[in-house]
Amino acid sequence: MTAHSGIHGDSTGAAAGGGAPVGRERRVVGQALSYWHAVRDHRPLPLLDDLDMEAEPLLRGKLFLMDVTAGLGTATFTYCGGALSQAFKASATGKRPHDVLPSDVAEHMLDLVRAVVDFRRPLADAATLPRVRGGGVLKHRMAIMPVSTDGKTVTHILGAFSYKVD
Repeated sequence: MTAHSGIHGDSTGAAAGGGAPVGRERRVVGQALSYWHAVRDHRPLPLLDDLDMEAEPLLRGKLFLMDVTAGLGTATFTYCGGALSQAFKASATGKRPHDVLPSDVAEHMLDLVRAVVDFRRPLADAATLPRVRGGGVLKHRMAIMPVSTDGKTVTHILGAFSYKVD
């Protein structure tokens, strides 16, 4: 089953490499939250089997999936669309946050994940941090959303990540 969020774009939008996306919500966080709510479809949690990481053109490359079944200490990225890996210049799929992200960023992400698991609700975050490697300042926005394999327990985290370097 594939859910659609009602986000619409056209060939002049960001999905085509042009300017800002056309639609009701222009930011990745808002697009991701709309997608999460659509997939959830009046259930307490969306099901992992209902996710289609390529379903929304405006989110392609921005989504990631983290398996938290065995706890946060062993949480790993099971899917990474690219933006997260590009921002930190390291491939994330199959790795833990501390393997890919600077320690303070990984800790902050895991704090957000912990809150999402505990409260079973999405969170959004924005931060600015200096980039030691590559120079500049990295500004990012992120959504962290709970997902379940059984409809009751948070087993995975669906994330959306966007950034720019100034």
